[in-house]
Amino acid sequence: MINVLGGIGLFLLGMTMLTNGLKELAGDALKKWLNRFTGGTISSVLSGTLMTMLVQSSTATTLITIGFVSAGLLTFIQSIGVIIGANIGSTSTGWIISLIGFKVNMQTMSLPFIALGVFIQLLAPRDIKAVGGLFTGFGLLFLGIDVLQGGMATVQDKIPFDSFQANTISGKLILIALGLVMTVIMQASSAAIAATLTALYAGAIDFEQAVYLVIGQNIGTTATALFAAIGASTAAKRTAMTHVLFNVATAIIVTLGAAWMLSLTKLVTTIINGSFDETLGIAVFHTLFSVIGAIIFVPFVKPFARMIERLIHEKGNHLTRNLDDNVAKIPGVAVEVSFNTLQDITKELTTVIVALIQGKKMTAELEGKLAQIDEAINKTRLFMDAIQSTSTKDRYKHIALLHALDHLYRLAKALHEQQPSTFQLQEALTQKWLDVLEKVIAIIDEDVRLPEIAMMLKQTSVEMAVERRNKRDAYFKNSVANVVDLELANAKVEALLWLDRLVYHYWRTSARLAEYQTGKDNQLEAAE
Repeated sequence: MINVLGGIGLFLLGMTMLTNGLKELAGDALKKWLNRFTGGTISSVLSGTLMTMLVQSSTATTLITIGFVSAGLLTFIQSIGVIIGANIGSTSTGWIISLIGFKVNMQTMSLPFIALGVFIQLLAPRDIKAVGGLFTGFGLLFLGIDVLQGGMATVQDKIPFDSFQANTISGKLILIALGLVMTVIMQASSAAIAATLTALYAGAIDFEQAVYLVIGQNIGTTATALFAAIGASTAAKRTAMTHVLFNVATAIIVTLGAAWMLSLTKLVTTIINGSFDETLGIAVFHTLFSVIGAIIFVPFVKPFARMIERLIHEKGNHLTRNLDDNVAKIPGVAVEVSFNTLQDITKELTTVIVALIQGKKMTAELEGKLAQIDEAINKTRLFMDAIQSTSTKDRYKHIALLHALDHLYRLAKALHEQQPSTFQLQEALTQKWLDVLEKVIAIIDEDVRLPEIAMMLKQTSVEMAVERRNKRDAYFKNSVANVVDLELANAKVEALLWLDRLVYHYWRTSARLAEYQTGKDNQLEAAE
């Protein structure tokens, strides 16, 4: 038994390292590729399939998909296609194990990969270390299968598999439940499939028992998405619900048509292999399982999406609806989500400033909006603190966004400190600022025009700074000449400084967001 547990542990460790290495190496490329090739439902399914085959983890694909929906790169309908494709792509692990895992000496093949991977991680430059994790993960994965094989050979007599025969309804249900529990405990359907294939290869279970275990494992793989959705964003909850409903419905259909499915599996396996091979047959069955589910669901994606949207409504602060702690684990996507959130906060702040200038007073409605903005800024700060940017490009973008967040915080703080008299004391300047903001509002939804907005605001900030210097001196001169009281002069200076601070932080926010988008600070002399 200890060998079985150790083998599963090695397999899980290897799968984690392999997945993390692939995500780190291909993260940005995956983001661009998925965004480009995910259009209609069919292309979304194909994208989900290929991406899961690449990163060897349907969970990773699910989390990336949640992030893309949050970032606005995918619609919810497109995400359903990707999730269906991820189920198909996750079957690739069974193919690798059945075609390679039992045909060669696992230990002989795995140890060189582990050694090479460790040396790369220890000696290679930072940007290459992910390759080492990939090699080490690949080696540990197959070493785990080798240990698992040895363990299954000794444990088969201790587990009463004969009590769970697949020729009775109760036996089938017990096997499905066992498969589900295996996946929930291991938190990886790939590891559960590996254990099932190894048990089948060792003769501990027969082919039909393995089939029903796989059906249960396919349901159990939704547990990760369900756990991830607890307290998460609406996008995460909807994606988790999609995963659960698709897998459970498909499992029910396949179980009811099991006799037909078994015949089809044996036929396809024989065509591929020339004769029926049980371990290859499980890989074929798993793939047919997911493909048939896709064929049934794809024509009904739109009504399916509407049903889930009705079941799970949008709740909470709309500014932070896309911030999900699970998405923070995928740096490239998390940084993109942060950018979109900061954009939304900036737009909301713009409407508050415009309403404040036009109404010349802080209303209860505006105070409520400011409270939401404060909450959003704090939550965004916590979300961005959890992002572990690894690539140079992601780190540069991450830093630019942290600067933008800091300026938004100071901008909101300045709005809280506003005095009603400001607009009477600096009416000409506030009207000029309002004219600029109205131009900004007209184009603020066009992200490609961020550099243009930043340059417009830079010019306004420079002009405001000149006005501040000249008028401040003039106010104090008038006070000395007894033209105005010193108290009024001080009030005018305070109003002037407040307005100058507001314009400056608004400019620097937009400049940093433009820097994120263009990859360079082209706003000139950005004194923070």
